[in-house]
Amino acid sequence: MKKVAIQNLYQLKELLININSEDYKMKLDVLSGSSIGEHMRHILEFYLLLVSGAFTGIVNYDKRERNKNIETETKYAIATIDKIINGIEVINLDELITFEADYTQKGSSNNKVKSSLSRELAYCVEHSIHHQALIKAGLVILNKKELTDKYFGVAYSTIRYRNNSCAQ
Repeated sequence: MKKVAIQNLYQLKELLININSEDYKMKLDVLSGSSIGEHMRHILEFYLLLVSGAFTGIVNYDKRERNKNIETETKYAIATIDKIINGIEVINLDELITFEADYTQKGSSNNKVKSSLSRELAYCVEHSIHHQALIKAGLVILNKKELTDKYFGVAYSTIRYRNNSCAQ
């Protein structure tokens, strides 16, 4: 699972290397008024919380920092990816942790679920792919689709399905 997550992060890093700052920060209607940078921040903060949760025993994705530097500065986002990769490389995926979440609008609930770092890392990958699909929609609107490959934002099961369908 570590290898898959790191490959996912390298896909994001490649986009960050190639996208210009204006496109990265531009608010887009197709993204409900958010930017590619905001989606990138959202993805990376989930990964950051997973890595820090490896040391605290608790992962709570609601407690994101919402760091504006990640969503506005591609170099900062790249450095964040490098930090996440370093963290993923040292965590023990067999560790059991507690996943916490509040599924109310008022913030009045604290649900706790037993989980593991491997399960949460798998979730981070799936979550990233979902947001990458949204990012790709933004790139299409900006006529910058070529900044990603054809698999960016596509689930692995969908890639396998498409490859098998084409082979028949």
